[in-house]
Amino acid sequence: MRQGIVRRVAEMALRIEPDRSAVLEWILHTPLPTLGMQTTFELACNGEGERVIALLNDLLLQPGDRVRRLPRAATPALH
Repeated sequence: MRQGIVRRVAEMALRIEPDRSAVLEWILHTPLPTLGMQTTFELACNGEGERVIALLNDLLLQPGDRVRRLPRAATPALH
């Protein structure tokens, strides 16, 4: 497994979300819509962790004062 890439992703994610347990939950269980609805962990295990690094890097480099959040699938609206 690609332990180094998961650590790099976690370090970057912690710059966006300081709650370690939330980052761990995100890495293990949150499907990423822009990356084929796979989780960060799945991507890392398949040798595609650099795609997550690129996604987070793009997010961190966005200009402005907008509050940054870790990417996740949209939740369906309740009616």
